[in-house]
Amino acid sequence: MTFRISQAFARCQRGTIAVYTALLMPVAIGGFGLGAEASFWYFQQRKIQNAADVAAYAAATQLRLNRSEESLSDAALAAAVKTGYSTSLGNLTFSWPPGSGSFAGDGNAVEIALTENHPRLFTSLFTSGTISLSGRAVAQLRQGFPTCILSLDQTSSGAITFTGSSDATLEGCNVHANSTSDQSVLVTGNGKVDTPCVSAVGEVSATSGLSMSECVAPIEYAEAIEDPFSDIPAPDTNIPCEPENVFGGPPSASYTISEGRYCGGLEIRRQVTMTPGVYIVDGGTLKLTSFSNLTGSGVTLYLTNGASVSMAGTANVVLSAPDSGTYQGILIFVDRETSDTTHIFNGSSSSSLDGAIYAASGHIKFAGNSSAGGGCTQIVANTVEITGDAGIGSDCSPMGFNEILNSQLVQLVE
Repeated sequence: MTFRISQAFARCQRGTIAVYTALLMPVAIGGFGLGAEASFWYFQQRKIQNAADVAAYAAATQLRLNRSEESLSDAALAAAVKTGYSTSLGNLTFSWPPGSGSFAGDGNAVEIALTENHPRLFTSLFTSGTISLSGRAVAQLRQGFPTCILSLDQTSSGAITFTGSSDATLEGCNVHANSTSDQSVLVTGNGKVDTPCVSAVGEVSATSGLSMSECVAPIEYAEAIEDPFSDIPAPDTNIPCEPENVFGGPPSASYTISEGRYCGGLEIRRQVTMTPGVYIVDGGTLKLTSFSNLTGSGVTLYLTNGASVSMAGTANVVLSAPDSGTYQGILIFVDRETSDTTHIFNGSSSSSLDGAIYAASGHIKFAGNSSAGGGCTQIVANTVEITGDAGIGSDCSPMGFNEILNSQLVQLVE
């Protein structure tokens, strides 16, 4: 009788699913619980690493201001807490200089190590103790870079643009845009530029045409560079106009001209030598034709009343700025009140412009086959466009010119 009951029970399959469900449900719930807890700890790990990054950056920013070690440490802790770090769960270790890693002993770098010990959640059913999370970051203060192309515009997209068939080689100098745009520096199309570094207050949008010898990647969210010539006064324009402002004639024609006020433009068609001084171009165009051969040292050209520059592709121009005095280092100075004016520089491969081309409210366009390499050429303008071959250098030391340096930059390096 007992055997028959056992056989009947064995043949009965009702309730099998319920039994299996009862047996497997704890396993499934445990799996879900472990997965959820693992995801939570991953999120917390990313959070503490972000806090370490922010803390290191904040400390290095204070280092730039020559603050005390205590100030650096306090800034790091305040930044970490603001980012979500909990001091009740762990410790912050501040090291200046770093004690480990690739930047150990570097006085221009700071190291932050954060730890947090969290109580277990679901896994507390199986084991005891806490979950230990950590984050580490190193921020380095990098010295300012010499800058030879500087855009002062604060908002425009493509404030500095390399486009078309541009092929620019910047010798020992960098590119910087003050624009906050996500395309503040733009390398597009077939445009090429070879420079040590590119930096911007906003972001950089570049094709493979951007080649940098010193920076692994563009430096974004950098501090703005103030107008280096903002305190330079405009020259006195209340003087008589020169009697002649067009210098042409037969191919053998040669002129020597002196500083003064050239009204309605200044046109160079033949060989002209400029003696040292300030040349005021009042209205019209500073026009250098394809037959121009212009030389001069200690020269500053001041463009006012809407005057603009037009330099032909085969013009031969060799000019240098004063190496002392009010306009030291400034070769071309565009009236700050003259806005929305484009100044075009072509020139031959033998042209040389030693000094700054300064157009705080204007647009500078380098096109064709212009070359100013091997000397000291700086472009400081509202916006800049490079569309042709441009060789630009910034070795200003032989001429006594002040370098344009961007501010010391803070970078996360580990």
